[in-house]
Amino acid sequence: MSTALPLKTPTKAQEKEKEAEKDVNLTPKQASAVPGMKVKEISSPHELTAFVETLLEQLDTKFDEMSTQILDRMSQMSARVDALEASIQDIINGDISPTMPTSPIRRSDSNNGF
Repeated sequence: MSTALPLKTPTKAQEKEKEAEKDVNLTPKQASAVPGMKVKEISSPHELTAFVETLLEQLDTKFDEMSTQILDRMSQMSARVDALEASIQDIINGDISPTMPTSPIRRSDSNNGF
């Protein structure tokens, strides 16, 4: 039997260090996403924590807005599907005669020979 070798996974401290490096190495455009905070202004772990917290709050707000929009659209779609089902059921039951298109039917020109 062969013994399993331990995985070479980074420690939590190493992961945090890499994350901090990524945050500090943001481009000016990315840094401008957080109002009042520039990359060059981050010089301590406390400032980095504040920067990350602000960024997470912004992401949370955007996520909540998107969730609300998606739920609203799903509710609208559900209402439309319910109305469509009711219309189909009415047609099947013969309660309402199917409506014909109200636009006039185009006839071919007499030049076509039809």
